[in-house]
Amino acid sequence: MEEHGELPPEIIDDILLRLPAKSLCRFKCVSKPWKALISDHDFVIKHINRATENKDVFLQRRRVIFTDSADKGLYTMDLDEFLKNHNHVGDIGDDYDADEQVAATELDYIYREQPSVRVSFFHSCDGLILLELSNAELYLVNPATSESKHLPKPRQDRDLSANYNYHLYGFGFDSSTSQYQLVRGDIFVPDENLHRIGTVISVFNFEADSWRHIPGLSHGYFPASSQLHRNENGVLLHGRFHWLMAPFARVQGDEEYVILVFNPTMIDETREIQLPLELSGGSQLVKVGAFREWLCITFATEEPHDVETYTEFWVMKEYGVRESWTKMRVSIPYTELYHSGFWTESHDLMFSGERLLLYNFDEEDPQIRKLSVRETGRVGRVGVYIESLVSVRDLNIMRIQT
Repeated sequence: MEEHGELPPEIIDDILLRLPAKSLCRFKCVSKPWKALISDHDFVIKHINRATENKDVFLQRRRVIFTDSADKGLYTMDLDEFLKNHNHVGDIGDDYDADEQVAATELDYIYREQPSVRVSFFHSCDGLILLELSNAELYLVNPATSESKHLPKPRQDRDLSANYNYHLYGFGFDSSTSQYQLVRGDIFVPDENLHRIGTVISVFNFEADSWRHIPGLSHGYFPASSQLHRNENGVLLHGRFHWLMAPFARVQGDEEYVILVFNPTMIDETREIQLPLELSGGSQLVKVGAFREWLCITFATEEPHDVETYTEFWVMKEYGVRESWTKMRVSIPYTELYHSGFWTESHDLMFSGERLLLYNFDEEDPQIRKLSVRETGRVGRVGVYIESLVSVRDLNIMRIQT
């Protein structure tokens, strides 16, 4: 085969930029020039920018990622393609228990280095998936290229003779600095009475392949949902990570929950966002998330056997403005509800009770579609990623230019 045939290089570039990441990985074998082009950092940047700037390309490359209900398998599916081929909506009512079957592909290579482990949590950004396994090992993987990288754990500060019982994580791309950010918060509890509780935040340096501690916060925080999970995913919005936390005074029953905000590019900047006034002093267990492009607060039943259900949640329409919290209502009572990160102009993929629900919030008469994954059934955790060529080994020099 000739190096580029008769086509000008810019035409070759434009054609290749339209192709899926998995196809491009195969096309590296076509020729040395193609391998060099597809591996070039500028090409990788243009390829992912094409998806974020073009709706049609974005939909072609968007994937839903999830675990099974036991967190022992990791799967991906093309929900956009499914909706294209199954463009109908079922009414809420007697047919609610009739599942729509969707197909998924298992990412079994994730477990080659660590067999017989569970996925404790995952966080996605630009086609990269940050995984913590049940043995506390951290991995960064790219499902499209089948790359994986084992990340070192943050070292514990020798001056802190404490037990690190809870972990906070944040992973995402910060457009303000054009850098990928990986943040971990360790909640240390020196004694059983929660005296001197504190939070240590560490930021991973991809270039040095190591962690650095951020000076300790002046007062301690405790995960508001620690009774449910030992790990908490941080929500990345506006270049800042957000975790739902209880200041130490709240643990003692004196103060309400807050959203702790951390800006990894300004290490001295930590702030709090207040919950809706209606929830002040409330007893509900709440979770922070993202509903489309807004901060979101949903409720969760504290104990598995508790039958309490909810029919509403909150979104913050104007970032940082407490008065802008807006109540959203749902027609199906739930005990836990989360937004997956997947949404279209008319529907949002919600996760409730190990089930995936496509919900229409724009209709006066809300409609819902319940999805069941073939050969998997119920799910444990769910998220969204964009297939990309971003290498897990070159994040130190990866810069996304828009």
